[in-house]
Amino acid sequence: MAAGESYVVRMKMPENRELVFKDLVRGEVKMNTADSDDQVLLKADGFPTYHMAVVVDDHLMGITHMVRGEEWLPSTPKQIILYEALGWDMPEIAHLSNILNTEKKKLSKRHDSVAVEDFKQKGYLPEALINFLALVGWSPEGEEEIMTLEEMTKQFSFDRVSKSGGVFDIQKLNWMNNQYIKNADEDRLAKLAIPYLIEAGYFTSEGAQGHFDWVKRIVNLVKEHLEYMAQVTDYFPMFVGETVDIKDESALEMIKLDHVATLIDALTEKFETAEEFDGPSVKKLFKAVQKETGIKGKNLFMCTRIAVTGSEHGPDLMETISILGKATVIKRMQSVKEKYC
Repeated sequence: MAAGESYVVRMKMPENRELVFKDLVRGEVKMNTADSDDQVLLKADGFPTYHMAVVVDDHLMGITHMVRGEEWLPSTPKQIILYEALGWDMPEIAHLSNILNTEKKKLSKRHDSVAVEDFKQKGYLPEALINFLALVGWSPEGEEEIMTLEEMTKQFSFDRVSKSGGVFDIQKLNWMNNQYIKNADEDRLAKLAIPYLIEAGYFTSEGAQGHFDWVKRIVNLVKEHLEYMAQVTDYFPMFVGETVDIKDESALEMIKLDHVATLIDALTEKFETAEEFDGPSVKKLFKAVQKETGIKGKNLFMCTRIAVTGSEHGPDLMETISILGKATVIKRMQSVKEKYC
């Protein structure tokens, strides 16, 4: 130093001192200072290292609890000694286990799609992600899993945090996000859906507002099937166009049954003269067709769905028909009759 050579400032650790401290998750922990090096506190350029800065920052900010990952456990003796040297009370400390993937390996940004931006881009609701993450490694006293932030805050305690690593189960997250989507505000869901529909080319950003009510009705119809909002584009093709293309072999067999042409004619007649065309009104029309033709069950409903959407399965048929509108539904059924019956 006297000769002008550069230097660092280190913290001299006791050579062989057993430190016993309470970890809020792991209980009593014993570690020996002999396993820690003499940590650099100030670098040669005069700037503090992390270990120095974090202790000073935490003290000045009045931090009461240090909650961090288990990989930081070996550094705890250094912080204990530094707090002692500065004459400060150390915050309570908790070391959380790592989050694991479904293969029980440490979750990795390189191998697992776990960046917050990825979830935001796919359309996961933030409250669902928070709820899910809170339950990875922690469990409330009751059986409930869907919880608000306020409910989780009220119930949280370190004694119910697991000592073993929690598994990041994407299927569980998808289930939980679906629960939040089903109960979310309809306008909010429509606003979240629109960017995906613009990207898919259903309309432009300038025309989005004019399609808002249409989008809201469709999203409200299919939301129970959505694991995340980006999936909304999977359901919109059935609401576009005046013809349908039946590709599935099972659906082709159904639509070629002998009664289908009669069914389409009967439905067309009822739809053309209908004054109202909302879901409940359409349901009444089906009951009238069933009574007049004797066609019922799968022969009535599945065949109609195929004629209207090209698929055997989908969201509520009455609401689907109502959203498509009288003119489009009739054109689709007539085109199916001409092509397949």
